[in-house]
Amino acid sequence: MKYSLTMALALSALFYAACSDSEKLSGTATDTENMMTASVTGTVKRSDGTFATAAAVRMSKVYSSKDMSVVPEFVEVKTDTAGVFAFDSAIADTFQLAVIDEDAEEISYLPRVQHDSKDLDTIKLEKAARFESVLYYDRESEPAVEVGSHFLVYMPGMPFVQNVFAKDSFSMLIPAGSWWFGFCPGDPQMVAKLQDSGVADSLIYRVWNMGSTEVEPGDTLDVGPFYWSTTTDVDTLMKDVGSLARISGQVDCDAVKKCAGVEVMAITDIFGFGFSGDSSEFVAQTKTDSSGRWWLPVPAEVPFDSFRVEFRAEEGKNIKMGLSRYVKVSEVENLEDTLDVGLVELESSSGLISTIALVIDPLDSTQSSNCMVNSVVVGAKGTAHFVRTVTCNSLKINEMPSGEQELLLYSGDSKVISTLQEVETPVEEYVVSTFVNLPKGDDLEWQGMTYTPPTLPKSVK
Repeated sequence: MKYSLTMALALSALFYAACSDSEKLSGTATDTENMMTASVTGTVKRSDGTFATAAAVRMSKVYSSKDMSVVPEFVEVKTDTAGVFAFDSAIADTFQLAVIDEDAEEISYLPRVQHDSKDLDTIKLEKAARFESVLYYDRESEPAVEVGSHFLVYMPGMPFVQNVFAKDSFSMLIPAGSWWFGFCPGDPQMVAKLQDSGVADSLIYRVWNMGSTEVEPGDTLDVGPFYWSTTTDVDTLMKDVGSLARISGQVDCDAVKKCAGVEVMAITDIFGFGFSGDSSEFVAQTKTDSSGRWWLPVPAEVPFDSFRVEFRAEEGKNIKMGLSRYVKVSEVENLEDTLDVGLVELESSSGLISTIALVIDPLDSTQSSNCMVNSVVVGAKGTAHFVRTVTCNSLKINEMPSGEQELLLYSGDSKVISTLQEVETPVEEYVVSTFVNLPKGDDLEWQGMTYTPPTLPKSVK
């Protein structure tokens, strides 16, 4: 089940506690603020009865209702292979505890607990809900303070927080129920500068309430986008941003050592016509979260009938890569929600070593020695991996997605390509394609490509 709003939501400025001010961060605890000497231990099990391994356990002070908009400081430990966690000491007589198991997407929240509570003997997780949205920084043309692009999304007074960059999607596991969410700059120095420049706390720290909406275990709360601004009045923060069209998917976490941080890039120029220089580059547009999920806006321009998404993960010297299916333009033309492009498995990257032979007459296989004046482009269709070279020279493309790939070969002269496109020459008449199988973790040495310069009737030259 998914809750969705297609209009930006007003962020109510209801609190005056700073996300990054150490005095305000401490809040007004309802219990003793001195660290207790008694250790805190417990065991965490998943809903299926198995031990929760490597789950995050966060301990924080309990805050009174007037401090609901504070981002609490918390201490975090991880469970071991037997689901056991241990803190050296309690943070207060009574504290709150949150357990987040990203791998199982399960959660537990204990709002008030003591170090000797029986609730800690076995903490049973339940399916988490998920909060997804996009955060925008409504930047002035000449701001008095440039706050940067790093922000925090959090649940006020509770140890649930997510880092997010402006214009990027975010996703965080939350308990089931109806909650408040807060938004503030992530850099404490920027917060201090805003305060010093006279910006009211009510315009620095923003919160939003779910109202009568409740999210159930396993449901997704998909709302927004949210706008953070220091210049817009609270009552006019609601903006009609039109379509919230996004593409999303997930990386198979079983195929990578670390599910979070996999780089993601949408490939719209599937033929590689637009790159300049000697080679194209993989430029990450976002990264996966700890569950392997990612989100991107629908590309503003898609020059051909489809596009795809490429993934890259560094594991030491081993580079793992993957590709999504081709997404047809018709699938996103009138999209007003999120299109799931599926699960992608990453595999060790490959490479290509080759030489392009020049054949002037396609009816005569005799190779020409006139090589240096014939520039060509070679690459894999629907990827970020293209190189510009000259015929008869050897070439090598590193760190390509392995498996079956469609290699493309065409003129490396951009003027030639633009001329052919201007007269609406079918792509297949000036782009040669060949399917190859690139080995995992190794290079393919392949000498099977020949290049014949394209021609046009004399009347259009």
